[in-house]
Amino acid sequence: MSSSNRRKYERRLIHKFALLKLANGITIEGQTRDMSIGGAFIECAQDDIDLDLTEGDECTISMVLEEGDEELTTEIYGNISHHDSQGIGCNFLKINLVYYQFISEQYD
Repeated sequence: MSSSNRRKYERRLIHKFALLKLANGITIEGQTRDMSIGGAFIECAQDDIDLDLTEGDECTISMVLEEGDEELTTEIYGNISHHDSQGIGCNFLKINLVYYQFISEQYD
């Protein structure tokens, strides 16, 4: 079964700056390739992908979102779902109202 078939939520192609903070203190900078209410794929440098990442590792994802003329930063708690040569997939375990409102608008 492909990973797209396991997803609960449809992904949207949305490119936003993201910082992935791992539980061990390492921070990875990247850009989202796609996002949904349940997760995101973050494209990042190959050196960052080669770090010792394990499925299920806890992380915090900080993203810069725009709403009209206003720039918002939000943090989402999640874990690593997978990684490949292009980046890191994350499941969101707990989202906040800022992110919920942003992503809901992408489905209208």
